[in-house]
Amino acid sequence: MAKAEDLVELERFLPESYADILEQLICKSGNFLWQYNASTNNQAAPEIMNRDARSYEAGQFVHALYQEGARRSDFFDIVFPMFYFMEEKAGVRLETPERMKANLLVQRGIEEGTYNTPHIDIGDRGYKSLLYYVTDSDGDTFLFNEKWGDKRALTIRKRVAPKKGKAVLFDSNIWHASSHPREHATRVVLNFVFRHK
Repeated sequence: MAKAEDLVELERFLPESYADILEQLICKSGNFLWQYNASTNNQAAPEIMNRDARSYEAGQFVHALYQEGARRSDFFDIVFPMFYFMEEKAGVRLETPERMKANLLVQRGIEEGTYNTPHIDIGDRGYKSLLYYVTDSDGDTFLFNEKWGDKRALTIRKRVAPKKGKAVLFDSNIWHASSHPREHATRVVLNFVFRHK
């Protein structure tokens, strides 16, 4: 298989019917429970964070689907098939998942062009991250030119606007950051980190 690109935006990543089911389940059913985390980053691992003049710290709500080598949610089986769509759309095959979760950010009066503290998911090569936008919203994802180990200030490579059904696939060692919605009530994404073949 050819070497996968380090960053690719995938419009219409899922069929509309599957996207509708996920939005209903995660955002409207009342059955998908959330846990509050005081930060969008793991504060116990400051080495994977990169604060700068445009970043801020804020909390988020999380629903763990898979972590520490085990399923953590009854909704795992509904979400896992996204890996098969990734293989079809981007030619990237799953070897093993590292973690799978849903993240929910609530509306916040932040300045345009600011973002949560940038981070990497995993510094090692051979891992990819997939972000899937569950609903239409604002609160762009910021992806930077720099990767883990680069010793220079971060520069923005791409901003991705949340749009239901869209996904972004990128190397897990690329610095990136979420931002809170300013116009919509919530921003909901599914977040996958995995080793690929």
